Amino acid sequence: EEKGWKIGLSVSGPSQDELIREAMQIKVSGEQRLFDSVQCTYNILEQKPHDALIEAQKSGMDIIIKEGLANGRTLSNPTLLELSSTLNCQPDQLALAAILAQPFEARVLSGSVTVDQLRSNLGSFYPIEDPESMSVAEQLVSSTEGKEVLKKLMESCKMESDTYWNDRSALKWN
Repeated sequence: EEKGWKIGLSVSGPSQDELIREAMQIKVSGEQRLFDSVQCTYNILEQKPHDALIEAQKSGMDIIIKEGLANGRTLSNPTLLELSSTLNCQPDQLALAAILAQPFEARVLSGSVTVDQLRSNLGSFYPIEDPESMSVAEQLVSSTEGKEVLKKLMESCKMESDTYWNDRSALKWN
C-alpha cells in the first residue's frame, strides 16, 4: 500500500465463494488485507458467490464481475427472453442489469466482441433510446415492476453451481 499498489484476485469454479472468503482473511503486516479487489463469475445462472461478494464489498473490496452473460448462455434462457420483453429491453441488457442491481455494487465486464454487442450491453445501465428515461438497472431497483422482474429472473434462472461449471467446461471454445 505504501507504493500505491493494489492487488486483485480472480476466482473461477464452483468454490468461488470459499476462495473469496479465504482471500479476505489473508493479511499483510498482521492487519492490512492483501487483496483490494476480486474478479468473480456471477450471472443469472451462477449465483453461488452472492453472499461472499456482499461480504467482500462490505469489507472494502472492489467487486468485478466477469462472464455476466455466461459466455452467451444466458441469452437463450426462456425466462430471460420473456422478462426482457416485459421491460421492453434486450436480453443482454436485462442479464447485465440484474448483476448491476445486486447489493455488492459490482463493476461488470461486458465481454463484447462487436460494436453492436457493446452498444446493446450499454443499455443495461444507460438508457440508449431516451436519455431521460430510466436504465434497465435503475428499473430493477426503483420500480415495483422492475423489482418483481429481478426477483423472478434470479429465482427462475439460478442453477446449481456444480452443474453450471460442468456445462461451462463442456463448451467448445473458439
